[in-house]
Amino acid sequence: MKESFLQGMTTTVQSQATRDLIDVLTPYVTFEDVPANTQLHFSVEGVNLCYILLSGLVKVGRSTDDFVISSITTPNILGISNRIPHESGLYIETISEARIATLPTLRAHEIIAQNNAWELLAGHMTVIASNLYKKSVLMTAPTTYDVMKFQLIALMQEPADLRESHSAAKYILERTRLSRSTVMKMLSQLKLGGYIEIEDGVLKTVHRLPDKY
Repeated sequence: MKESFLQGMTTTVQSQATRDLIDVLTPYVTFEDVPANTQLHFSVEGVNLCYILLSGLVKVGRSTDDFVISSITTPNILGISNRIPHESGLYIETISEARIATLPTLRAHEIIAQNNAWELLAGHMTVIASNLYKKSVLMTAPTTYDVMKFQLIALMQEPADLRESHSAAKYILERTRLSRSTVMKMLSQLKLGGYIEIEDGVLKTVHRLPDKY
């Protein structure tokens, strides 16, 4: 994959509709500071939950294998679609302390109806769908090296706090099906070739990556 394509596909789309929808919901909820490494589930005792994320580093994972589906930019709203089955095993995990409010998804829909904010919800869901599409395209890249390039560029676009607290290898292994030996070999060779700069396992810089491995 061309680097220009990867740059575009790794850039997370954000929407004013999401921010405006948060403003609609905020008077009805209480925000709390949630410690790092806390897991929050989309369904608890049969009740689907919606999470309003104001700040912090957050990711979505899968409990069956702790696979990281995606990092989440804030501010954001998760779980508002009411279409995440309990069996999916999806959860939110805070990477840093995060400011989050929780309410039942059905209650969120009631508030949206009361405030005639369905257009904002539609705008928010369109952005969610766009970002999921980008993830699916890049995760099904034609070669192992293409997947690797995607992850390196995506890591460089993460907030500095995340980049400095995760080794490049750990970040990539959590988000792909690549083997540790493959990841370590490619990182080593890309570093030797001067295409990336890594210090103590932490990715510092990505220069122009070769089109082929």
